[in-house]
Amino acid sequence: MEATPTTRIRAFAADAQTEKTLKEALADHSAQVERADMTGAIRTLRETDSPRVLFVDLDGVEFPVGRIHELAAVCEFGTAVVAVSSNDTARFTRELLACGVTDYLPKPLTVSDVREAMTLALGDEDAAPRLYAGRVIAFAGCGGCGTTTLAALTALTAASQGSYVSVLDLERTAGVLSLMLDSEPAAGFDELLDLAAKPDPDSSLIDGVQTTVTPRVSLYGYRAGDSLPAAPAPEAVRWLLEQLANRSHLVIVDGLTDTDLLFAVLADADERVLVFEPTLVSLNRVIRRLALLDSDARHVLVENHTRGPKNALSAQDIRYTLAGREPDVSVPFESGLPAATNYGLPERTFSKKYRRALDELTGRLIRPAVSLADAAP
Repeated sequence: MEATPTTRIRAFAADAQTEKTLKEALADHSAQVERADMTGAIRTLRETDSPRVLFVDLDGVEFPVGRIHELAAVCEFGTAVVAVSSNDTARFTRELLACGVTDYLPKPLTVSDVREAMTLALGDEDAAPRLYAGRVIAFAGCGGCGTTTLAALTALTAASQGSYVSVLDLERTAGVLSLMLDSEPAAGFDELLDLAAKPDPDSSLIDGVQTTVTPRVSLYGYRAGDSLPAAPAPEAVRWLLEQLANRSHLVIVDGLTDTDLLFAVLADADERVLVFEPTLVSLNRVIRRLALLDSDARHVLVENHTRGPKNALSAQDIRYTLAGREPDVSVPFESGLPAATNYGLPERTFSKKYRRALDELTGRLIRPAVSLADAAP
């Protein structure tokens, strides 16, 4: 469910005069106004709930558009961002509005300008632009190669870095991903997918099947029952992915055991994470999937060591089997991981090497910041 921010209006000012004006203009709205530059604002919002309207000060920022994208990575979707700065050129304003900022106010601020911007941002919440839609990340692997474990840990790692994540578990027989996240899916997910296959489904129904894992991770999946739910129509899953991408920065998809659904989701995903063990059986499966995917498709090849090093193929053998291709990420063997999965993963800690590999994988999946030099004029 799209989060309802606990603080309706929040503002960060880089100088005393801007802080004074913002406090005066927002005094009647229980707004939080504090002295901080963009670095401080991003650091604060990474640890707290996002407001409905956010004022940020861009003075002293070398690449404003890039910093706005960093801000987007820690703000809930639906947050309206009003930027302020001493730069009053048309090009600067156009670049900020193009990257999703709701409004831009040049300094020196006036009380009336701030109040007008706040009123416009609050007046039509549906019309407020979002900084960008989230990314759909599909995880696929063969049984036993640790795909679901990596999907769960990637979701938690991205959330720990400030992203809002929707986790979609499409496994109909046993929701292992749900167990790894120590959560039980809400009832009604199969009914939602049935309705989603019909014309004009109601997106508000998604709220009823959302389970909160952490304040930044939401889970959607099948609840255990006495009978096996019918396989969902690909168009229903496509609709759901589009909806979830407008509610979170990342949509992590796992449980793709139905072949038809697997390739339908892989085709629609922004990124495909193909997981394999360093064994011939696992490598043969990932090679076949690579051959069946569009040659232009974006995918991340992950070598996941789920067994001790003595049981793995050599790096040379893996490179030969993959026709010279190197894995994009290599996840080392973690001896404590099997025991950790018996109790769920959120409270578990891992070695520095394992954590470094998770950070590398997550970093490849999170949308990168865009610098002002890269922005279109």
